[in-house]
Amino acid sequence: MYGPPASFDRRGFLTTLTGSAAAAAGLAFLPAGTASAGEGVTTLDVLSDVQGDLADFSHVLNHLDSLGTADALVVNGDLVANGHVSEYEAYREVLDSHPHPERVISTIGNHEQYNDAPFDAQVDRFLGYTGMADVYTETLVGDVPLLTIGTTEPIAGTSGPFVTLGAEQLSWLDGRLSEHARNGRPVFVFSHHVLPDSVSGTTGDDSARFYDRDFVDETELLEVLGSRSGVVFLSGHTHWSLERDDWATRKVVSGGDPRGFTVVNTGFVQTLFGPDGRGGERAIDGSAAQGLRIEVAADGAVTVHARDLKAGTVIRSLEIEAPNA
Repeated sequence: MYGPPASFDRRGFLTTLTGSAAAAAGLAFLPAGTASAGEGVTTLDVLSDVQGDLADFSHVLNHLDSLGTADALVVNGDLVANGHVSEYEAYREVLDSHPHPERVISTIGNHEQYNDAPFDAQVDRFLGYTGMADVYTETLVGDVPLLTIGTTEPIAGTSGPFVTLGAEQLSWLDGRLSEHARNGRPVFVFSHHVLPDSVSGTTGDDSARFYDRDFVDETELLEVLGSRSGVVFLSGHTHWSLERDDWATRKVVSGGDPRGFTVVNTGFVQTLFGPDGRGGERAIDGSAAQGLRIEVAADGAVTVHARDLKAGTVIRSLEIEAPNA
């Protein structure tokens, strides 16, 4: 049976590196408003959780284009509200009628499955409207590898777990990460769903307790990720703010690389959420939208800019050393 044994202690299995420990592992938080890099970088725009908020989606696409066209756009899950054909049609109409990079990469979220269609039909609908080859894929943007992961089994409801990766996908992920580790390049892993005790909403005294069970095969996934310090794992789903100090971190898995791997919250287009003080969450601002612009230098160094996509400002930035630095 997938999942951790009854005695499994996530907080003993995962460690968060902060302060000097994070710096020693190659993570540096930069001052708010840090300028974007110049020429010679691979640039990625990352959004998540559109969920039918097409007015904000339109605004966000226009704003990102005003910064200069990125090399790729990643929409990290929950593109639509309930996975209906009409919603995908409306989403595509907005995307196709607004400026965006030629290359668009998408992950499947839980909202793509909030309908009565059989799971295979839900997946086919997602693939058909996004142009993705499968729910787990690899794309090279320049020489930067972007991996997407997603469920291969239907969700059981609206409270999780949401993702079953399965042995085949986990083996594929392990193999691809091993190959890229030998090349000494950073590798980006995009997942709509979150790792426990990682970023905004999943960790700390004010976390929402239900974010600790997104993955059925969580233990196996963490073992694969934990031995690769060059991984940058990007997750959405929570809609929690990139203004929080826990928007990005390094996670160490017991028995893995002691430097850990980087985890980053990808923000939201539809509605800012935050803690409700009772172990859950509440909606805070329906007009807010936040996302990322990521720059990968020729030497493999990565800069992640968390952006307020309504105000048009950089909230904060993160610098990740090249894996071989």
